[in-house]
Amino acid sequence: MDAVELARQAAFRLHSAAVAAGLSPADPLQFAKAEAERRNIDVYVVPPHHPGLKGGQASYDHQAACILVSDQGTAFERAFLIAHEIGHVELEGVLVDDVTTGVDSTQVSDVATSAIERVVDYSKRERREVRMNLFAREFLLPRALLRDLYVAKSKTRAELVTHFSAPTDVVTQQLLDALLLPPVPPSEAQQHPAKPPDASQKIAADFRGPAFQLQAGPGTGKTQTLVDHVDGLLKDGVEPESILVLTFSNKAAGELIERLSAKHPIAAAGIWVGTFHSFGLDVVRRYHDRLGLPLNPRLIDRSEAIEILEDELARLPLRHYRNLWDPTLVLTNILAAISRAKDEVVDAARYRQLAEAMIVKAGDDEEARIKGEKCREVAWVYEVYERLLAERGSVDFGDLVAAPVRLAEQDGDVRASLATRHRHIIVDEYQDVNRASVRLLIQMLQPGNRIWVVGDARQSVYRFRGASAANMTRFATDFDGAQTSALDVNYRSVAQIVDCYSDFAVNMQASQGALPMALKPQRGKGPQKPELRTAATPEDEISQVAAAIEEAKASGIAYRDQAVLCTGNARLADFAAGLEARGLPVLYLGSLFERCEIKALLAVLSMLQDRFAAGLVSIAALPPFCMPLSDVQCITRYLREHDAQPMAWARLAHVIPDLTAEGRVSLEKLSAALGDFDQSNQPWNILTTLLLDRLETAREIANGTTVRDRMQGIAIWQLLNFAQTQPNAKGAPVARLLERIRKLIRISDDREL
Repeated sequence: MDAVELARQAAFRLHSAAVAAGLSPADPLQFAKAEAERRNIDVYVVPPHHPGLKGGQASYDHQAACILVSDQGTAFERAFLIAHEIGHVELEGVLVDDVTTGVDSTQVSDVATSAIERVVDYSKRERREVRMNLFAREFLLPRALLRDLYVAKSKTRAELVTHFSAPTDVVTQQLLDALLLPPVPPSEAQQHPAKPPDASQKIAADFRGPAFQLQAGPGTGKTQTLVDHVDGLLKDGVEPESILVLTFSNKAAGELIERLSAKHPIAAAGIWVGTFHSFGLDVVRRYHDRLGLPLNPRLIDRSEAIEILEDELARLPLRHYRNLWDPTLVLTNILAAISRAKDEVVDAARYRQLAEAMIVKAGDDEEARIKGEKCREVAWVYEVYERLLAERGSVDFGDLVAAPVRLAEQDGDVRASLATRHRHIIVDEYQDVNRASVRLLIQMLQPGNRIWVVGDARQSVYRFRGASAANMTRFATDFDGAQTSALDVNYRSVAQIVDCYSDFAVNMQASQGALPMALKPQRGKGPQKPELRTAATPEDEISQVAAAIEEAKASGIAYRDQAVLCTGNARLADFAAGLEARGLPVLYLGSLFERCEIKALLAVLSMLQDRFAAGLVSIAALPPFCMPLSDVQCITRYLREHDAQPMAWARLAHVIPDLTAEGRVSLEKLSAALGDFDQSNQPWNILTTLLLDRLETAREIANGTTVRDRMQGIAIWQLLNFAQTQPNAKGAPVARLLERIRKLIRISDDREL
């Protein structure tokens, strides 16, 4: 269980205890104050410029044992701030002071739906504040309580807003969490104690030289060894703020900080843990003035980059990359080239120089000349793109790699500052770093600093960003005095699996230059060897997997303890559908926008802006609005013949000829559900109103007991969070959302959801 869920469950326990003591959550401000008083913490409401607030909206002073809250805002907002500070006390200890500069009472827990969220999700400050925001909301409005009132007692959302004196959007988000997400039993919060290190782990964890590389095969306990190394540094008296831990995913960063927090709850808050891109964003923010950027530059993703370039494309003298009818795919290819250039720290001017050199070198070789001309066109777009980013005070993901490297290599003050601040550098999954990242690490490793990395060249994954397992081999060349060691005990798998992998790994190209693999299986032999089955057709392959699953079930292995792995998302979707068709329960979310319930909700939104109501084809299959296909054809034909305007269909139930009675009733129901909305309304408000107020969808999902019900709830929850965090752009909100989704699907960025 992650730290976010642990925080929520801690908040729910406090809420339950307060209610048992006779307090009423219907008065959130008094409810929060009472919890502070129970802890002998005084609460004072003060003017916004009070020195005790230290420039924030609320603060906790452990020496004075008090919480100060600004008198601005509503009673609920003050209650939320108090609960937020109580969260710091409960989860971090009574001796840790805090200043809260702002809160997000509608905070989403662990889904990153925008570029900025994907990067900063686990940076130090944001990570703590996410937990405290969710703690505060759960303390004031527990999910279990809202679920009971909404489902069992049939309270409406409006009634809940009134009862708890809480803002509608806060109640809405908590209701969505309560109804659409699977509940997590408290028993799952139990943490497993760490095993004592084996000899190879202890050698690695205790290393204190200038540069060390740990080669850790699968299942050898690399994360625990990394945590033990940081634990040792802290016990040696190293300042937490001088430790930098870099990972390749927010999930890995979260796991590391949770493990460290269990051992050092106060010190862990001072350690910088996050992804390379998150660290790059932090560097860009710290030295924004030297980069000519605002204090908090906006981070854009690929779909937004396409949007800002579309209007400029027609002005460029492009020949090979000219497609004005649908520039999305063209711009996707160009932006991919620009991204790779930034990964290699090549700016637009240098890119153009290289392209011109290619053309000159090509001479009479037409194929080579065309390649050079294409690169020159990319360079033209690159130059325009950089200008547009600068005008908007924005950066993209590539800048989070390139900008810190340029700063560290070209600015001595920045280089010295980074090296002084981050004296102990620890890198997880080192086989996945690219050369730009290594260049940054080299600049930060000034005399007296240390670098400790762990990786396995045989497990390299992120080659799409220019990463190379060759950096494992070059470690000793990149860093003077480097030493290398390996972990030699596999704790995850039985002997047959370990032996199978070891035999396979010997012939892997990535094994060249790596230490010999000699894994000892700690679990001993298993009941059977790995088995290879072959199938004549893709469908037969699914049948064989289904048979193997049933055989395992018959031998006592529950469905939930079995997993199917595939080489690609498309094939995985085939397996999920095929196994479900054979009656097997499958937990597979798949591509969000390809799911039936998501397509149906998007079709409903499209009815607000599509003049010809093509979305009716999907909507007609939904229980509230079922109608024969012949009715759908009548409606869409009538709208086309009369060149109708958006939402004209809502007034035509008794006008369109040849509609069946069922079709008229369904069209009236749809009109009643959407009648007071138009495409200028925010999609999140439209969808939440439909799901929570006008349809029975949320209640039905909450009452569902099948795996399909749970997946449907999770998918809708993700869609709603995506709809809530759309970037500002021109055009009506509904049309913008639908167009953005179309672009995400075209460029395959929807997979990140």
